[in-house]
Amino acid sequence: MFTGGTYEWITRVSKKHKQLTDVRLSSGQKDSLDRWAEIEFVHSTVQLEGSDVSSQLVAAVLENRTLDNTGLRIGALLDSYRSLVSLVKANGKDTNLTLELLLKLHTVPGAGLRPQTVDQNHRIKSEQLPILLESALSWYTVDSFAELNPVEQSALVLLRLLDIQPFESENERTALTAASLFTLRKNLPPIIVKRELQSRYHSALDEASRMNTEPMVQTIAAAIETSLDEMFEIAGKN
Repeated sequence: MFTGGTYEWITRVSKKHKQLTDVRLSSGQKDSLDRWAEIEFVHSTVQLEGSDVSSQLVAAVLENRTLDNTGLRIGALLDSYRSLVSLVKANGKDTNLTLELLLKLHTVPGAGLRPQTVDQNHRIKSEQLPILLESALSWYTVDSFAELNPVEQSALVLLRLLDIQPFESENERTALTAASLFTLRKNLPPIIVKRELQSRYHSALDEASRMNTEPMVQTIAAAIETSLDEMFEIAGKN
């Protein structure tokens, strides 16, 4: 599926992950890293959507929920991410991406799968969604998928959900949250695409439309590496 050179990032990610896990973190340090991860995940995801917000604003909204549109969107994404983290902490590596979980992670309350009324804007028709989602979600539980590195898994899940577009709106944030399950359950950070990686991320999406998934794997690997570096620095300072 991927070229030999792609696997250079596995060594780098594994090394940096080990450096972080070798640090004897107090419960307070762990809480600080968890908070950093949720702020940065929400911040980077909202920026990918085109909202020019700062991480300070995200942190402020997380502390004091506001009722304006920006605050509501940030709060909805935070709730989705936190519900995923709680589930992973409870079930660990046994946490699977089910249709029920995907619907729960979607940040539009009460929204189901995409209705036929908006099919004209999507490549895949709404009547195809149930069988395509069932096929994808089933594959994520088989041995051949389990043998992949969690970074590879998250890239493939992200690309497939973005391709299917299961919801009428908010597909990207839901896909990024759902794909982060596969890194979180291996104690890696979620997918945090910072501003400096956005151009690379969009290029990877373009390549994926031509059936080349390697650039997205590389992009998510770079994002995970960056997050691990920052988390290690935060742990050292504390």
